[in-house]
Amino acid sequence: MTTNAPLSEELRARAAELTGSLIPRVNRFRARQADGGTIAAPTVEDRDLLTAIRDEATAWYARGGLDHQADALAADVDDWIAEGLDSAPHFARSRDALHAPEDGAPVFFLAPAQSTNSVPPVGKRLDCFFAVRKEPDALTSLAETYPHPKNNCQSLVLIAGSDGFTHGNCIVFFPENVAARDKVVDQAYAMFFYNKMRKIHETYALPGAEAVLTADSVPRASSGLAPEVCFEARAIWGYLHDSMHYQGRWPFDQHISLKMNWFVGLLEEIKVDAKTVLACADGDVPFAHEQIDMILLERIFRYPQAEDATRNFDSGTGVFLYSWLREHGALTGSPENGALLHLDRDKALDALRAFVSTVEELEEQVRTDDEYRAAAKALVRTYLPEGEPKQRYRFTDDQSVLLRAKLPLAGLPPLRFTEAEW
Repeated sequence: MTTNAPLSEELRARAAELTGSLIPRVNRFRARQADGGTIAAPTVEDRDLLTAIRDEATAWYARGGLDHQADALAADVDDWIAEGLDSAPHFARSRDALHAPEDGAPVFFLAPAQSTNSVPPVGKRLDCFFAVRKEPDALTSLAETYPHPKNNCQSLVLIAGSDGFTHGNCIVFFPENVAARDKVVDQAYAMFFYNKMRKIHETYALPGAEAVLTADSVPRASSGLAPEVCFEARAIWGYLHDSMHYQGRWPFDQHISLKMNWFVGLLEEIKVDAKTVLACADGDVPFAHEQIDMILLERIFRYPQAEDATRNFDSGTGVFLYSWLREHGALTGSPENGALLHLDRDKALDALRAFVSTVEELEEQVRTDDEYRAAAKALVRTYLPEGEPKQRYRFTDDQSVLLRAKLPLAGLPPLRFTEAEW
């Protein structure tokens, strides 16, 4: 998407309407909620506020011809009020009434939902978003070279939303994020707010790398991009990443429970990102250099800075990959006394090839889920040693170099996003 941004005057006007009335009400209500979505000792004012939110949101749905979403929201809110706002919300009807928008079409949603990586407090709090779907211009041709048998992801431009979506680093929305008592059996949509990536990437990932790497070896092809170019590159990365999950002897859709294992899943995530990097390095993929650098910076230098890094799955992938690159000569030098390391790009690609080969060989050798889990754990533990109780691993002295930028970056104000930034 290197042409004009997909925000028409009509979309901007609709966003202004939301930010002028409904969204402030949602933010006031979510501030009253606990992480599980409940309100302790709810008052008449709480019920009146939720009722007003229901009426305004259902009217919004109806004006857009989305009566099925309006009916679902009204039923979910009414049942919650009847049960008491001190009970956990159950918004399965709203969750299931949401359909993935067509490319170029807007989408609005409101429900108690988990906004992953948002600014605390995070939980099943009332949130809403207004976005427009914009798939990469290159997707049609890319799908011919890299077919995806079950593509169910949507690339979105976030236009407006409540605090859970417009503050902090939340770029994903899945049906399982919605507060509900039943479990999602079939994921009907997977939405990604990729226009948030540019600010997240340059605020956290790039400084994280600059604190560790020599200036001449910091990957910079993904920095300073025009908003639409960064969006396109990130969306293509998302497509390739997801398509790689469905390849090989143990495709994700046929082994979901196995791939949700922490050790198996960690290797899987690194493998599909490594294969994405190699596709960019070897094939005719648009914005290849931008994607390679974005993946390296995000995976290795941003994810490990998370507050809960030794429990966090994505952080674990970055720490593992750091040590893998060190072992394979792609990251050289000693970090003692604040010294910087040197990243060799060609050797990094060689190391990623070796990683893919190692994991695919593991996948060929194992015959049962139990064998796969045991082999994955053994490989992961080679690079991520056991940690304290309730922690998945611990940082070694060498790996601690990845935390150099953590404190300064943690002191930054939370990121905020508006449609004007597009």
